[in-house]
Amino acid sequence: MRLKPITIIALLVAILPMAIHSEETTPPHGIPHFAWGVDAGGSIDMGGDDMSTVNIDAFFGYKNQMIDIAGIGTGIHIMTSNSSRVFPLYAIFRSSFRNRPSLCFLDMRAGAAFNDVGNESQTRLFLNPAVGFNLAVSRSFKSYITIGYIFNGMSSFGPTDDRTDIHGLDLVNFRFGITF
Repeated sequence: MRLKPITIIALLVAILPMAIHSEETTPPHGIPHFAWGVDAGGSIDMGGDDMSTVNIDAFFGYKNQMIDIAGIGTGIHIMTSNSSRVFPLYAIFRSSFRNRPSLCFLDMRAGAAFNDVGNESQTRLFLNPAVGFNLAVSRSFKSYITIGYIFNGMSSFGPTDDRTDIHGLDLVNFRFGITF
């Protein structure tokens, strides 16, 4: 049986819109799966406590078409002017709230900050909302930058500490990172 050219054209006209539509609705990042990432940056102390930091963070979790990552993360934030360190442990949620790729996204981190100053330590609230911008995006990775705010509920450490008036740290935060 031989197909006539008009039959072939009619089949192509019927099938082509379905093929184009299926490509448009395919998730840009594939099926939901495991994701992980790292970022590095710094935070500038806006409260005058001289507690600006250099930060390294790592996180892992779940991602799908709309959620860039929902999971947990940790890091080390080293104060540049003294020997203090902060080890945050947090839940992370990042999304552009769109099904399609987007330039901007919201990055939210909330959890506990394990503050270490000399021989003393304390655990306090850690919050880090940020706005991010994607730099390079492929099927297997995304690079980005973020600018945000960090609240660390750190309070003064003992009577011998010269920072007796600390009632929480307010920091502006900049990050460069990559997720896979």
